[in-house]
Amino acid sequence: MASALEQFVNNVRQLSAQGQMTQLCELINKSGELLAKNLSHLDTVLGALDIQEHSLGVLAVLFVKFSMPNIPDFETLFSQVQLFISTCNGEHIRYATDTFAGLCHQLTSALVERKQPLRGISIIKQAIDKMQMNTNQLTSVHADLCQLCLLAKCFKPAVPFLELDMMDICKENGAYDAKHFLCFYYYGGMIYTGLKDFERALYFFEQAITTPAMAVSHIMLEAYKKYILVSLILHGKVQQLPKYTSQIVGRFIKVSAWTPWFGSTVKTCELIISREIRPAYGMNSASSGVFYIIFIQHLRVCSNPSPFVSQIEDGEIYASINQKDGMVCFHDNPEKYNNPAMLHKIDQEMLKCIEVDEKLKSMDQEITVNHQFVQKSMGMQEDDVGSKTSSYS
Repeated sequence: MASALEQFVNNVRQLSAQGQMTQLCELINKSGELLAKNLSHLDTVLGALDIQEHSLGVLAVLFVKFSMPNIPDFETLFSQVQLFISTCNGEHIRYATDTFAGLCHQLTSALVERKQPLRGISIIKQAIDKMQMNTNQLTSVHADLCQLCLLAKCFKPAVPFLELDMMDICKENGAYDAKHFLCFYYYGGMIYTGLKDFERALYFFEQAITTPAMAVSHIMLEAYKKYILVSLILHGKVQQLPKYTSQIVGRFIKVSAWTPWFGSTVKTCELIISREIRPAYGMNSASSGVFYIIFIQHLRVCSNPSPFVSQIEDGEIYASINQKDGMVCFHDNPEKYNNPAMLHKIDQEMLKCIEVDEKLKSMDQEITVNHQFVQKSMGMQEDDVGSKTSSYS
């Protein structure tokens, strides 16, 4: 091993033992070129470092190995990364979340390119746990997990992460990009659509569309297309976007809505959904009455009544299917809201509301004392005072 690499290994060992993680991160950032010039010796460097004690040093080496234009032995590198992510020191990793997230992005891209997304799902899940300060913190690696689950058509591993209310974003030393935020909600909406949870899917697409922006990105455009489709399936019409949507997004949508192809596409989707998709999932127009009786063959699902069966089992609709004559009877909600289980559910929902209220107060306090916010607010006040003075003069 070259003397420069020996010095690198010694410095990593020394700084790790002393707990000087900030200085170690600076060393790693400066050593990228050195490691790239000695690719043939990097496996030797990995052998000289302990994953648990020298996590940042191992991270730097693996990041450089994955940055190579042509990876000679992908399986070996994949095994090294898998072992590293599962056994590395999470406290050390949080000092270099940008590099750690970059390694996860590289792994995801490599697996997508090789059409092996299923192999990375469990690894990326572990990576998220290593990076997060709390379970409600969003990282850029969340988007990688959703992408892999989508391509593998294995949605369930991503659902626990999608169900959480994200209250914080991991800054990743300034490397977090808005693209990762948009991709998380776009991919999340796609996953919920695949699971036929259209209400949740609509919410995720809405989050991607209404993200504050100075321009409409391709991700937001694709999210709006899916928003239209899911909105038609769920409500039978295109839902209006919230009032807090960025003006640039609203103007873009209004312009797009007047183009002939856009209007005809929406009308075609409405026709198909109203005639085929909504009836197939029991989403036909609401009618007055205590219960409804409909023939399965009228809904064109006589050979496959599974949508009704699954919805009845999940408690989404209250109905029964007569196996003899193929009729579906819809009933009233049997819940009387007078049992301990329902009381417990209401109590849990109230606790969630209280927790969100406390979190909002905490965020408001942080923003109020934030130096950049105060400076910007003072600048706006000075501009207002200046404009008023000039108007009086």
